[in-house]
Amino acid sequence: MGKNAKVLFFLLMILILSACNNVAENQSVEGLDGITDHSNDKEDQAQILKIDSDLKVKDGWHIVPEGVNAMTISAEVENVETILFWITPTGTGTWGERRLIGYDIDGNDGWSIEWEFGERIFHDHITVQALGSDFATQVSETLNVHSVSKTDEE
Repeated sequence: MGKNAKVLFFLLMILILSACNNVAENQSVEGLDGITDHSNDKEDQAQILKIDSDLKVKDGWHIVPEGVNAMTISAEVENVETILFWITPTGTGTWGERRLIGYDIDGNDGWSIEWEFGERIFHDHITVQALGSDFATQVSETLNVHSVSKTDEE
């Protein structure tokens, strides 16, 4: 076999091996060493099972009564390393105006924050963003938060 033929054969083998490594999303592949790659399995990805607050909910909004100046926001998650808690104004295209209000990096005591916000008046979204322990996935869920005065509560 000539030198050019050897080079072409080598490049063809690299191309074939490269193509074999491109796996369709959410499929497992058994590698050359016999170990199955589960990097695209959904059960290994970050998941938010539930988010909640210690506020009452009315019509899909977590209600902040007058005089309340703190809330607890919690999340039930799987395969997560860090939880970020953001507040964003309502409206279209407001994600760029978000502000980080807290984070949790230790799920041993549950994933939550206690947020003291003072006299703030709400009509906002709180986004709970879960960063996966696989260092590749992230998911988010949103709570709607609205302030009411004592007259609105009645």
